[in-house]
Amino acid sequence: MKLKLISYCLLAGPLLFIASCSKKDTPAPADPCTGVSYNVTSTKTEAIGALNNGTITISEPRGDTISYKIGSGAYQPSWYFTNLAPGNYVITVKNQKGCTDTAQITILNYGPKYAAVKQIILGYCGPCHLNGAVNGGKNFDTDASIINSWDRIKARAVDSNPSQMPEIPNAPLTTVDKQKITDWVNAGHRQTD
Repeated sequence: MKLKLISYCLLAGPLLFIASCSKKDTPAPADPCTGVSYNVTSTKTEAIGALNNGTITISEPRGDTISYKIGSGAYQPSWYFTNLAPGNYVITVKNQKGCTDTAQITILNYGPKYAAVKQIILGYCGPCHLNGAVNGGKNFDTDASIINSWDRIKARAVDSNPSQMPEIPNAPLTTVDKQKITDWVNAGHRQTD
């Protein structure tokens, strides 16, 4: 068999050996952010009187491996942002692997009179008119619903017409709180008053 192979090779003429190589790319490492998505939730306080006194607090996600930034600012470990003027803000949340997610949050401009009235409503009108509850056709979960109901708020909470709000057996509003509502109504009953 050896002789045949040699003779075959001699008959075939010179041999040409072609060597080839191929490059095997190393697969890219898996993206550590694939499937990472945060449900960024927050609370805020509106700016009052067009001042830089609004705040944003990130409720979720939190943790010692999470950092936060507002706009193009630097990342910080705190989930609390203060001294914010009325406006639109982008909050970016980043984990230790560099994965990010964002939330857009608007700080509104509340006038000082409206801010006082909103605090009264939040303090006295739940559970009957807040958190989705509708009584007497009124719910005060939004600023628009409060502003659009200014006359009814004054009639019921200040003038007790046709009956007092909050309803009996609850105590009526204090004279000071009634005056806050009256001042807001007389100023034009707007969010910016």
